[in-house]
Amino acid sequence: MKLRSKHVFLLLLLLSAACSPIYEVAYDYDAEMDLTSFGTYDWLPIPEMVRTDDILAKRVKRATNAELGEKGFRMTTDNPDFLIAMHAGSEEKVTQRDWGYSYSRNWHTGGGRSRAFRYQEGTLVLDFVDGKSRQLVWQGRAKGFVEKNSNPKKDDKLVNEAVRKTLKNFPPR
Repeated sequence: MKLRSKHVFLLLLLLSAACSPIYEVAYDYDAEMDLTSFGTYDWLPIPEMVRTDDILAKRVKRATNAELGEKGFRMTTDNPDFLIAMHAGSEEKVTQRDWGYSYSRNWHTGGGRSRAFRYQEGTLVLDFVDGKSRQLVWQGRAKGFVEKNSNPKKDDKLVNEAVRKTLKNFPPR
């Protein structure tokens, strides 16, 4: 069976579509803090000087509130245990793929093929700040592929997945 480069490309495209658009999640925390004692939270306001997408901010807050609610946390403005700051953005990226080979009638001809791919990378950061000391105690980050011409349902799904994966290890055991 001969695979042409366009067939290989289509196969790679199908495999990447089946994978999650969230490809990197990380978290860090202050190991000296007992985060398991936290039970309530509130959101820090987004500074006026920061350009933000209000609809995206609502999506992130809705998804975060739902995830934290499932974990037993309660949102309150009355002396919360921790405060949440949200940071989100996207950036156009370029990656180079070099297959290092090509196929012809003589099987392997060398020379290879190379192709550049442009994509939009979105980043979501959730900072959890101690309500009393105002010190950062936990931070979660998610990176993923963002579609340029998406729709609200896809955007909801992407944000929900990013938040779910980011908060998977909160609070740390």
